[in-house]
Amino acid sequence: MSYEKGGLFAMAVFVKKTFLVLFLLVLVFYPSGAMAVEGKIATVVVTPPEVAVLVRFVGGPVVEVHSLFDWAEDGSLTRRLRSWPKDAYLIALTPGERGIPRGEKRVKYMYDFLPYDRDVFDKYFFDPATISFMSSRILVLLTEIEPSMYDYFQRRLAEFQSRLDSVIGVGREIMNGLFILDLSGRMEFLLKASGAETLRPPVNCFDDWRRGEGIVELEKYIEYAKARGGLVVADVWSPPLIRETLSSLSCAILLPTPKVDEMWTTYLHDIYLTIWNRFKAVYG
Repeated sequence: MSYEKGGLFAMAVFVKKTFLVLFLLVLVFYPSGAMAVEGKIATVVVTPPEVAVLVRFVGGPVVEVHSLFDWAEDGSLTRRLRSWPKDAYLIALTPGERGIPRGEKRVKYMYDFLPYDRDVFDKYFFDPATISFMSSRILVLLTEIEPSMYDYFQRRLAEFQSRLDSVIGVGREIMNGLFILDLSGRMEFLLKASGAETLRPPVNCFDDWRRGEGIVELEKYIEYAKARGGLVVADVWSPPLIRETLSSLSCAILLPTPKVDEMWTTYLHDIYLTIWNRFKAVYG
């Protein structure tokens, strides 16, 4: 009898999470309800691509967005744009960004400087809480470019935050109860916010792995994750030693970069589905 109850409970959890996955699909791909505006009001060139993805949503169809760079498969940046119209504005994360012409006057910066080294700050692009603050800063910059569109940009920002909160909320429901060994390069904050139980090795381990050392310690962590019935999650920014070690491991996932032309919420949705589907495939 207890076995039957346990089986029924597991089935109920599976059905609930399957329903949440379907809801997430509808949420992400449902057409925008923001105030309709016709015509383009500005062309904006953006760097880095993480910022371009956010500008594209907040700006909506009235802002033509071009990303100066794109991600290669290994997570490095490749030049995507060589020239742009003279009337285009530039939006950059900081004055130190690559690719900004010297003496460029039509450029707006999100921040004058960063509080952390760039390798550390890049993780915050994948932190749901920080993304909202970054999007608010983008609202300010777009309003400086076209003050008359403030109400429109504010509506777009509100819709973005609403979708982000909903995707994160549903993602937490889907990921609840999962165990994840976090070996990612940049996804630390995203995985912490996912609702799963996460274990991340200390910084000194990652330092060793970047040097191609510490394989024995890495294998110990992986064996522990297997014993817990968990997943091992890395991304394209993880050290090569980690990526190579996980390449043939069934309970491991290598998360890709975002796509410059897709919505940030779509990317988060895909991350949650990838992890959940792999968990189902490995553990049933």
